[in-house]
Amino acid sequence: MNNVASMSKILVAIDGSELSLKAADYAIEFAKKYNSKLIILHVIHVHAAGLAYATESIFKQFIEKSKKESEEWFNAIGKKAKELGVEIKAETVEEIYSVPGAIIKRAEEEDADVIIIGGTGKSGFKQFLLGSVATDVVRYSKYPVFVIK
Repeated sequence: MNNVASMSKILVAIDGSELSLKAADYAIEFAKKYNSKLIILHVIHVHAAGLAYATESIFKQFIEKSKKESEEWFNAIGKKAKELGVEIKAETVEEIYSVPGAIIKRAEEEDADVIIIGGTGKSGFKQFLLGSVATDVVRYSKYPVFVIK
């Protein structure tokens, strides 16, 4: 993990919520300022209970719909990044257990210097100050985390 002056990789986690897209805007600005590579990550939370009851076709439709939505977000973010000359890598991953765990794992695999995340997401369940995903990323990440509110 590098210091801020040599921040070369920034991971931003998005879920399509207003705050996650705002976090992506901040990430683009940071990437421009520090000449960093920007990794945009969307985690599709596949609920284990849903897997037990969903048919294979319903499951495939859910994944396809989720990936299509994320591609739209990636395209919009990519357009903004390109205008500022920021290199991006966008990816969607599927996770059964822990969305925060998937975000942190991806940051580790990429050797990111920082994680940027929106304070609350699309889940609809909001804690007093931060959403549960943001709270757990802050709590368990060994990387610095910028939470956008």
